[in-house]
Amino acid sequence: MRMLAATCVAVVLAVAPRPASAQWGVAAEIGVARFGGSSRDTSGTTVGPYRPTTFELRLDRGFGPARVAVALMYAKPGIAGEQAGVALVQYGIASFWEIAPQLSLRLARFGVGVDLRLEAGPAVQLWQLAGESRNRVAARTAAALEWPLTRAFTGSLRVSGILSGSVFDAGDTPAGVERRATRRVGVAVGLRYRL
Repeated sequence: MRMLAATCVAVVLAVAPRPASAQWGVAAEIGVARFGGSSRDTSGTTVGPYRPTTFELRLDRGFGPARVAVALMYAKPGIAGEQAGVALVQYGIASFWEIAPQLSLRLARFGVGVDLRLEAGPAVQLWQLAGESRNRVAARTAAALEWPLTRAFTGSLRVSGILSGSVFDAGDTPAGVERRATRRVGVAVGLRYRL
């Protein structure tokens, strides 16, 4: 009888859920982005960053359904003048780095480990435009869908949005051109490793 009781206790302890402890994770993502805003003249022509491929690394620490993270993004967009569906793009003159601390909350869980998360936080951007540096502070938000691939790896699909001041300084635009807030919407796929 003692052996049966000891076996039952051992089985219960082995399969019982453990309290959620803090977990570290590291993720890599590749995506595409679309910009809006930046500048506009009286004829309706807009000039701004143009559709780069984005690369992002993220380090996070989970606390149950919440996570805190720091994301680092790099991209080399073209600069485009657009009007009436036509774009003239010049590549090789712009790039940016972005560092973004984030708070992430799980909104819902579907099936076995598929999570819908909402993320938000500030972002600091370092732009290089034609050899000149400029910094911008932005607000960033995202919705992410994550699904388990293996015990340690998780796949993700992230849709993000960001709003900052114009990437152009006052001296960059000629008379009659209005600087506007820069908006960015991005979609990325990624792989997260739970440490």
